[in-house]
Parts: sequence; structure tokens; C-alpha cells
Amino acid sequence: MNAGSIIKYYRTKNKLTQLQLAEGICSISHLSKIESNAYSPHESTIKALLLKMGVLLNREVEKHMRLEKIIGKFIDCSLHYDLETMREIYKQLETENDYIQSTELVNQYELYKFRFYIYDTDLMKAEEQKKMLERMKASFLAPEHWVHQFFQSLYWSMMGDNTKSLEFLNSLDLGIQSIPQKFEGEFYYQKARMLVLADRHELSAHFAELAVRSFQLHHNYIRLLHAQILLAINYTRRNLLVQAESLYEVLIRNTHLTKQSVLHNQTLYNYTELLRLKNAHGEALEILQALKEKVEPDTYFYKAVLTSLLESMVEGGQNSAIQIEELKAISNSSKDQYFHIYAIYFEKRNFSQPDLMAYCEETMLPFFRKNGYIKETKNVAAELAAHYRNQQQWEKAYFYQTYDEENGGELK
Repeated sequence: MNAGSIIKYYRTKNKLTQLQLAEGICSISHLSKIESNAYSPHESTIKALLLKMGVLLNREVEKHMRLEKIIGKFIDCSLHYDLETMREIYKQLETENDYIQSTELVNQYELYKFRFYIYDTDLMKAEEQKKMLERMKASFLAPEHWVHQFFQSLYWSMMGDNTKSLEFLNSLDLGIQSIPQKFEGEFYYQKARMLVLADRHELSAHFAELAVRSFQLHHNYIRLLHAQILLAINYTRRNLLVQAESLYEVLIRNTHLTKQSVLHNQTLYNYTELLRLKNAHGEALEILQALKEKVEPDTYFYKAVLTSLLESMVEGGQNSAIQIEELKAISNSSKDQYFHIYAIYFEKRNFSQPDLMAYCEETMLPFFRKNGYIKETKNVAAELAAHYRNQQQWEKAYFYQTYDEENGGELK
């Protein structure tokens, strides 16, 4: 506990000058050094200064220990993905905000507030907190610097800039020894998540397996489910369908038993990708239709489910005109451009093939490349390659066929 900061907090709160507080106890210069924590006074001096303001030292020590424990629980909830408890603790801590600012707990508190805002997808507060932490970072210890960089990776991921997020993660590889061991799983998980979005599935699987082991070691069961979902996605995209199906079986059961409804829905959604690869379009369609009824409308996940539902309907030869119109209607804003592009794509599939291919080449491919959608870029490139082979336009067919190989699965 920084006694000097606490003394300054109560002096300011009581609207006392340094002269008024120091009188009869110590010199003004002595008090100034105490308040700046440049000098550690005798306990009797601390007691006298606090008592003059009606504050007892032993109660302050107890208060500090209580807040330290609460902030520790706030951090643990972050690591174990207990968002509901985090929200409750956040409200409690905010009532003590001014006091916390006067203690050495402030760095951790402000760092994990940033994490909380990212979890809560509160873009405005996350942006404000990011700016505040930039001003504070000169006071960070080595582990706090590492955590700050890591949270910035999470921030850019939330903002949709996966390239920048991965850059932050790559810069942290050598500093993993600076953080508590129980934090390693979070790092490995985030690295695996960014790599799967970059279509680098083998490396992503490596980090997902490390995350699984770390979460198992620390009995972090909810985050373990997250890491296993990533592994199942990796297995699916590497065509390890038996391993993927076995893992999805476990995940569907465990997310249901632990009443993790959001994770259960996400598991089912990703499972349909495996079903489509196995040509089980009917089963995929059934799951996606059930999800569409359960998921809250006009959320990002609802739009993702609707897009996959459209894909399954088209593959199954079903009339999807109503669903196309719905996706168009709910994806008109600029932040929904990804879904709007897919709505137009599905609509154009009902018309001429040349018009559809022109749309893929002129609109879809540039958008996916610019925004780092690797998997989608590869899918469109494959579709264009097949089209130009049929047209016997070999140069264009070859360009799109070798597109992914030349880029190594990543944008240059």
C-alpha cells in the first residue's frame, strides 16, 4: 500500500492544503515527499496524518487488502470467461474508482477494465480506455507492458483488423516469460484464433493444442471449450474429418451440460461446415434453421447463421428468395458489408453465370482481399478458376488456381 498516495487522496477529499495537514506533525516539504511516495515515513507519522483527517491506518490497510482481493477476482473472472461476475464486480469497483486511483492497484485495474470493455464489445469505452492506457504505460512494470500489448491485440481483433491483431501477438512471442503462467492459455488461444482466420491451419492447431493443455492444467473449463472449438475448426479445414467429428461430438454434449448456450450455438454453427464437406446438406440445413430461430435477430451471429443457411439452401437446390431478401434488409449499414456482399452473390446465382462471375471478380474478391478474409478469398478464387477453365481462358484460370499457393494462404 502506498501510504503517501492514500494521504494525498484524503487530503484532497477533505480540501486541505499541505500546510494545513502538515501543521504540528511534519514540515511541508516532508509531507510533499510522503505524498509523492519518494519517502517512506515512520508509521507514527502516517497514523498522525491520517488521524488528523479522521482516518484510521488499520482500517485503510484492511480496505486496501479488500480491494486487492476484489481486483484479483476481477482478473480471475477475465481469465475464466465469467462475464456475468465481471459485470457485477465492475459495478462494485467503479464506486471505489477515486480511491483506487490513489493506490498502486490502479495499473491492473485500468488494464482489466480495458479487457472488460473488449469482452463486452463496448467500442466507445474500449477506445477511451485504450487512449488512457497509452498515457499510463510509462508507469507499467514488465508484466503490465506485456498484458497491455496483448489486450491491444484483442482490441484490434474486436475492431476487425486481424492483420494488426496478429502483428501485436507476433511481437509478444519472446516476452511470454514476463507474464503469470496461468495467462499462457489466453495467449495461445488468441494466437490460434488469429492464425485460423489467416488460413494457417497447421500452425493454428499447434497453438490451439497448447491452449488446451494450459486451460486443462489450470482447470479453466470454459476457455477449454473455446480452444477445443478452434481445434475442431482446424481439423475440419485440414480435412481431418474423423478427428473433427469426434471432437464436435464432445463439444456439443459438454456445452449443453455446462449450460453454455452461446458456446453451444457456436459449436453447432461450426459443425455445419463439417456436415457440408461430408455432403450432409440436409442435416446442416436442419441445424441452421433451428439456430436461426434461437439466435437473437440482427446480431452478427444471426447474420452469420443466415448466410450459412443460404449457402446450404443453394447447395440443396432449395428456393432461397425469402432468406436473400432478409439478409439484404438487415445488412444495409457499412459495418455489415460482408453480409450484404453475400446477399447480392446469392441473388445473382439465380441469374446469368457471366454476371455472377463478374461480381465475384470485381466486387467480392477485392473486398475479401482488402479486409483480410483469407478463407473467403480462396473460395472465390477457386470459383473463378473453375469458371475460366470451363471458358478455356487458361491464363486467368491458372492465375486464380495458383492464387493461394503463391500467397501461402496469407495476404501479401
